Amino acid sequence: MKKCIAFIIAGLSLSPAQIEFDVSFTPYVTYYLSVVDINTGESNVPIFIAELNRASGAPDTVGVDIEFEIIIDSDALGINNQTLVKVATTQPVSLSAPIHLTNMDLNLASDQIFDDAGNPVALHLDIVEKIEMDQAEQMFSAIVQTGRLPDGIYTFRVMATAEDGQRIIKEDILSISNPATLQLISPGGVLADTTLNEVYTSFIVFQWESDPCNYVDPITGESGCELFIRVAEFNPQEHSSIDQAIESVTRLPLEQGLGYEPVGFGVSTYQYPATGAGDLEPGKVYVWQIKKVLITTIGNEEILSEILAFKIKDFTETETTSGEGADTSPAGMALRSLIGEDQADEIFGPGGAAEGALATGNITLNGESVDVSFIQSLIATGIAETDADGNETFRPIELLSVEVEE
Repeated sequence: MKKCIAFIIAGLSLSPAQIEFDVSFTPYVTYYLSVVDINTGESNVPIFIAELNRASGAPDTVGVDIEFEIIIDSDALGINNQTLVKVATTQPVSLSAPIHLTNMDLNLASDQIFDDAGNPVALHLDIVEKIEMDQAEQMFSAIVQTGRLPDGIYTFRVMATAEDGQRIIKEDILSISNPATLQLISPGGVLADTTLNEVYTSFIVFQWESDPCNYVDPITGESGCELFIRVAEFNPQEHSSIDQAIESVTRLPLEQGLGYEPVGFGVSTYQYPATGAGDLEPGKVYVWQIKKVLITTIGNEEILSEILAFKIKDFTETETTSGEGADTSPAGMALRSLIGEDQADEIFGPGGAAEGALATGNITLNGESVDVSFIQSLIATGIAETDADGNETFRPIELLSVEVEE
């Protein structure tokens, strides 16, 4: 008896596969309300595309059951690993030639599909499971406010089961969030006082903050939302606002038809200048803006940041807002930027402890000599720091002391 059982089990494990089931899921960042109707299974966006084939050596016709299920786990909604909707065949699909299908084919209004040979294949579908009404009402209330599926972990699962019991499951597990944060950090500020937003180099590192996008580009493999930058000059003779300036002729990109310059996926800094960028001239005011593109089920959605203004310091200017005789050399201006105008006037101005002293330009950092342009760059960008997750941020320079030699 033991030998017989062992023989039967071995025979089952060696039975050839009857079907092949290849599934590819479409990447999105945001899923809108129209993604699926839980009462009918109807959808107008492709969540998955599948190809169903008979395996080599399978019978001429194989019966196959198909299921499509969406599972949601959302703390915001208090839903823990619940089926949002499951659409399934109530009678097996007759597979003889390859069949291509998507989630848009799996709804109560569909009664047939055509295989690759042009033969009609009957579909008998039903909603075999869906979310409970009290949870559905809470979810739909959240959807009505934004038009989107709420944040949470969603599992999109497709399953094909052959008549001999062979089962193939394909799924895509997504942590869906609706990214909206896009905050500019530096350089710049309000247009009304560009003296507080001067930068001391034209080699600028633009910095911003953005919440992450759960998206992987299917072509490049890069992850995150794609971001773009736009830089333009503010000319007070031509522009009455920063909004008008940002819409005018741009320094980046120089090719005006582009509108915005792509800077990458999921990045938060951009080093200027780069290929396709115009020079930033001393004494002039510039404005900049970041655009973030979300891939959603209803097409691309754009989020625009605020607009900041900054001025490139002109070291040839002799007039300053500080006291008479102020040090206007590059090193002196860098020092004033570090300690602030008020404190600089108090130390180096009339009656100050170091009245009339001039910066020599001999600068050391951690015991090593550095050029003033390096300090100017640090003033503009801050000190780079990397957190435990590998994210790079920049903090302002903190001045500990100033030494003066007679």
